[in-house]
Amino acid sequence: MNSIKKNPVALLLFLMFIFLLTSCSPGGQEASPSENVLIYANLRESGPDREAIDEFNRTHTDVQIEVRDYLDANGQGDKTRLLAELISGKGPDIIDMGRNVDATTTLLPYRRMAQGGYLEDLWPYIENDPELGRGAVLEPPLKAAEVNGGLYIAFPAVWINTLAGAESIVGDRNSWTLKDLQEAFASMPADSTILSYTSDRNDAFVYIACMCLDNYVDWETGQCNFDNENFRSLIEFVRSFPEKTPFDQIEPTDYNAMLEANRESLERFYGGQQMLKQEMVGRLQDVQRLDSVFGGKASFVGYPVEDGSVGSCFSIAGRSLAMSSACRNKEAAWDFLRQAFLPKGSKEVFGPIPINLHDYERSKACDVSTTISNVLGPDYDYVIRAATKDERQRYESLLNSIDKIDLCDKTIFDIVRELIGPYFAGDKTLDETIQLIQNRVGLYVNELR
Repeated sequence: MNSIKKNPVALLLFLMFIFLLTSCSPGGQEASPSENVLIYANLRESGPDREAIDEFNRTHTDVQIEVRDYLDANGQGDKTRLLAELISGKGPDIIDMGRNVDATTTLLPYRRMAQGGYLEDLWPYIENDPELGRGAVLEPPLKAAEVNGGLYIAFPAVWINTLAGAESIVGDRNSWTLKDLQEAFASMPADSTILSYTSDRNDAFVYIACMCLDNYVDWETGQCNFDNENFRSLIEFVRSFPEKTPFDQIEPTDYNAMLEANRESLERFYGGQQMLKQEMVGRLQDVQRLDSVFGGKASFVGYPVEDGSVGSCFSIAGRSLAMSSACRNKEAAWDFLRQAFLPKGSKEVFGPIPINLHDYERSKACDVSTTISNVLGPDYDYVIRAATKDERQRYESLLNSIDKIDLCDKTIFDIVRELIGPYFAGDKTLDETIQLIQNRVGLYVNELR
């Protein structure tokens, strides 16, 4: 040590070594990444899209993506830690928005993050990209995901979450009220059900709540408005479903019993004892499929709403990614996110709806006839073929009419689901339940403003 003190150069090298050692040690403070590194936030137990990351790192020598896991002790996404880092200005550059395992929505609160200024608006990047521009993407799903005119999330495809029924029973429309639904159901045979007899209240709540709960919250003012006819109808619709279904009586390992229950459910449907079918509509050929199973024109009426809006919504297919507004290298981050909007060249007859417009147009061009066999047997076979003009118009009309997407806040979803339980059990009135929801969600929203 004395020899080091007597040698200035050796002393300098020693101090540098100590500095590097402490900055890299587990107990030391984590060094901030440079512009040559993009931090990818992973909130999925299954991990990030490693193939896409490896391809990016292979083709970019000037910048590399590094994965940072935001997982709790159980391996589930830890959104609290990620949001805390974003608020402190030390968050990641690219954010996988995660997936809520209880519902068809993202784990992270997309609209709150966008409204708070933590995410980058992607429309300017799309518009200025030499291979894209607004004319290269399917706008309705992206418009549905806007927050105050900005697009803060990238995804490659969507499904249409809807309820379909025979046009002869439910009418030719894409919106209806709870009263309209009940009047149509009154024409059904005795012992009929609205949805599959294996659908319970939780199923109904998950499907409908994700597309509309955000409509009752104004993040800008902090005001909530659950005390209205739309929300009351939602709760009453969910209440019309049984708390338990035949599946609840089956042991999870009894596969034969599950198969038989599914078979019975399908037989009831094809036997005309089920009015509506919950559907994730993808390609144009799904219209042909549903016309076939309903024995005539299918009508995509969607879920009951009271304000005259369309009763269907978009549901994201694939990973949804966002760019932090504090990203250190936005050009490089966009080079990764833009892959969601580029053509994939898929030739599948069935599947989700591509966001790339070229792929979308290609997905509608089916020029071969294919017989699809249903699991119930040959009596339920149907043929997929080139679409007629009427089928194409019905499909495009449905898609272009939708202005909702299932990006609701998971915390609000959980609050509402918890508080409607006592009402269904008869322990609370509807007015009491709505007031509790109004207060609890209001507290949550204003804590975060």
